[in-house]
Amino acid sequence: MIKTTLRHRLLALEAEPPKAWRKTGVHARPNLHGLLRYPAMMVPCMQGDIIDVILDHKPGPCRVLDPFVGSGTVMTEALVRDLNFTGVDINPLAALVCEAKAAIDAGADVEGAAQTVLSALRSDVCEAIEVEFPGRTKWFDNESAVKFSILRRAIVQVEDKGARKVMWTVFAETVRLCSNSRTSTYKLHIRAPGDRVAADRVLPTFEANLRQSLVRVREYRALIGTRGEKRPSVRIICDDARKAALDWPATDHQLLVTSPPYGDNQTTIPYGQFSYLAMRWIPEGDLPSAGATQLMTNTNALDAVSLGGTVRGAEEKEAAVRAVSRHFDTFVREAERTNRKRAIRKVSSFISDFADALNHMRSSSSGTAHWVLTTGNRTAAGLTVPFDAICKDLVTGMGGKAIASLRRELPNKRMPSRNSQGVMITTETTTVVEFS
Repeated sequence: MIKTTLRHRLLALEAEPPKAWRKTGVHARPNLHGLLRYPAMMVPCMQGDIIDVILDHKPGPCRVLDPFVGSGTVMTEALVRDLNFTGVDINPLAALVCEAKAAIDAGADVEGAAQTVLSALRSDVCEAIEVEFPGRTKWFDNESAVKFSILRRAIVQVEDKGARKVMWTVFAETVRLCSNSRTSTYKLHIRAPGDRVAADRVLPTFEANLRQSLVRVREYRALIGTRGEKRPSVRIICDDARKAALDWPATDHQLLVTSPPYGDNQTTIPYGQFSYLAMRWIPEGDLPSAGATQLMTNTNALDAVSLGGTVRGAEEKEAAVRAVSRHFDTFVREAERTNRKRAIRKVSSFISDFADALNHMRSSSSGTAHWVLTTGNRTAAGLTVPFDAICKDLVTGMGGKAIASLRRELPNKRMPSRNSQGVMITTETTTVVEFS
């Protein structure tokens, strides 16, 4: 039977994982995967290999969905395979980066945009600072702000919006490297005085990033060079995964592939804080969210509206999830037994919000579907959150059948130092689920 064969094929991948699954750093992020060093990126080739195995057993029209798309790891793997794709993320910077990659796939004149920007950089002698926001001088002193303003004015001159978004992606990577926020953490932590990047390094850093990005664009286009005229359909939705309007084609096989957050952003990986500084420089019209301004009112605004961002109604949320997940119920019972119930309220809120997102995804489709969920088990209040087992409970409660769970040892994935004891996550579990 197909189910059994698919299970065996997937477990064979776990038993003898390709060497590429163990690569780290720049070697693990080829072509477009390395345009921006986004937090907690997936291993691209692993997701691609799993997609290949599933599609080998379920040929025909297919649309890949990633409801937590981030910077587009799954999207890039889908497009390389000529698969239609829908990505959802509440983070405007993440959506912008995905739109930039989609523009590259669609043939945007990135080289021409680069020439426009480089030419503008050479001729701009203006020392005006283009943006102001609370705390600007903490993260960008006046000398650096002048250099980033020159970059901003140069990129605005690019007429094609898709190519311009590629330039903003390079800009965001330059902000990551050259602002006064430490690169060793995704939170906004100030650099030590001796670790700050001099203002005269901003433009050379951007130019180096741009040249490397052009190499990556050429590498990607070589991969898709035999595609032909027809290009995959791409939809990037900047919205909450609990309510995004997906409009799933009834004729398409749904292949959901994602790595959801490990928990609420404020105590795990603060995607909003990571994105805040770059978004403050990018013109609102180029950010793919009508509500982008509201998400930048302060450094925590975006994380506060993400999954688990509020503990309001935590008790009711917790009770609802306990009823459908025995592993979550066991976790809460242990917290109660050890007087740590209050300390896990954000865990309860996150798990409930995540369950709402999964239910919304399933209600937006019908018929056969395969879901691939890659999760890690964090620690909260000194207790391990069995997120992989909770995920399995949630999807089986929705009528899915878990066909395989693949475990992968992680060489280095540490949570931010100010979360729950900074415990190292040493393994990830990828659960493959079938809906019939």
